Amino acid sequence: MGKWLLVALVVVIVFWVLKVYRKHLDRASPSRPTPAVEDMVRCAHCGVHVPRSESLASGERHFCSEEHRRLYRQG
Repeated sequence: MGKWLLVALVVVIVFWVLKVYRKHLDRASPSRPTPAVEDMVRCAHCGVHVPRSESLASGERHFCSEEHRRLYRQG
C-alpha cells in the first residue's frame, strides 16, 4: 500500500510541476498583435488593388499614383 501511495504522490507532483511550468511559459511568451484589416480599392486606371489609406481619391474613383489620376482625367 505504501508503494501505491508513493506512486500517486509522485504523479500528483509531476502534474503540478507541469502546470506551473506551462503557466510560466504562457506569461513569458509575448503576445502577437493582430494585423489591422484595411479595405482594398482598385485603381481606376490600371486595376491594381491598393490599401484605401495609400490610394489617391478623386470623387468616387481611387488611383494608385498621381500619374494614373492625371492620365485618367486626360482621357
